Amino acid sequence: MSTNSGRVSSFLRRVLPVVSAMALAGAVTVLVATPAEGTPPSGVMELKALHEIEQLEYCYAAGTDAIGRGDLEKGKQLYSRCFTPDAPVIIWEAGAAPDAPPVVSVPSAEAWADFIDELFAASGYVATQHLISNVRVDILPGGHRAKITSYLIATHIYDPLSSVQVAHGTYENEAVWTPSGWKLSKRTFRTSAFMRIDSPEP
Repeated sequence: MSTNSGRVSSFLRRVLPVVSAMALAGAVTVLVATPAEGTPPSGVMELKALHEIEQLEYCYAAGTDAIGRGDLEKGKQLYSRCFTPDAPVIIWEAGAAPDAPPVVSVPSAEAWADFIDELFAASGYVATQHLISNVRVDILPGGHRAKITSYLIATHIYDPLSSVQVAHGTYENEAVWTPSGWKLSKRTFRTSAFMRIDSPEP
């Protein structure tokens, strides 16, 4: 073997392990880094949107229960956070046929607040509690509109110790992205049951 060949072999024996280690490290770096580029931001944004949209349901419940306690101003203030100004509210009564007209239809959340303020007072409720659950959110293509479905158990209290009226049903709502965040743009409720429950006489 020539002197030059010996020198080349010696050089390769020293360099190849280092090059191989660098190549392997580079490959690992690429494998680890590639999935992280670009993916998390879109996922995080979607999770943020889903959370904000879900919170609209609870904002609505809080506003309604403020009105149920007799605080119309607080109820309207909360509604302004979760509704667009022209969001209609539409209600179907219990037992209504699928193609029946709604029993209540108002053009905005403010009109709805005034309506239920009068209704709650006329009904004799001293408080209400709206429990909203099973919230499902579907963000539509484009990312600026969403549909929301949720369940309701509403307790309307006549007497905290003896008498309530209970409502069950399903909300089918719409939301839109606005410069101030997600807002409800339409709220519909189909009542499945509505009944008064009184405790027996002692």
